[in-house]
Amino acid sequence: MLFSVQVMHLSDRDIVAKGGHRNVYACPNQPELLVKVTRPRTRRNRSIMKRAVRRLLPDSAFRNALKELECEMKAALKSGLDISRLPLARSFGVVQTDVGPGVVVERISTEDGALAQNLLSMCARQEMTAETLDDLNIFVRKLFEFQIVGRDIHGKNIVYGLRDDIRMFFLIDGYGERNLVPLRSLSRRLNDRSLNKQMQHIAQQSGMNWDKTNRAFSIA
Repeated sequence: MLFSVQVMHLSDRDIVAKGGHRNVYACPNQPELLVKVTRPRTRRNRSIMKRAVRRLLPDSAFRNALKELECEMKAALKSGLDISRLPLARSFGVVQTDVGPGVVVERISTEDGALAQNLLSMCARQEMTAETLDDLNIFVRKLFEFQIVGRDIHGKNIVYGLRDDIRMFFLIDGYGERNLVPLRSLSRRLNDRSLNKQMQHIAQQSGMNWDKTNRAFSIA
């Protein structure tokens, strides 16, 4: 059983994945969970403004993690009976580890227990069938329906795996309001426009087509 009041030892474990600012570890004794740990900065930030923000607001180092937790929690609260189809990997709180503070998240796996592969890999291997394309467009509709604020949605942080034996796509990173003034959280119009731009970028990455009007991908 996972106890969030205990220090979790990860320093002797392999990193299973890396994001833009975080390392991802397998959660000890909990094979269905992962732990995202913010990497300490090893190089001095070249931006004077960003250095000043870090000095005045040291908690800003964890801003992405906090905004991700907030976004996922809001979506879960709004989901009601549809929570099993939530298009985000679920979050289960903060733990202290021997490599830094971490966030415990749902591990998205395939039928054989491997980590789910990302959308770009599937497209590169020409594995997008009519069925998986339908699943992808269901996922996209959920992003708009739950008004997920995409900070940096791209083809590598969308994965295809299982939840309750149902195959579906999940967003595992790159969400949560980035701006100090949460304009996209306050305006559906602005957020829809942002999501459309990010879906168009994914289409360009993957070789698919994006229909802005119908909010759907198709095979080129």
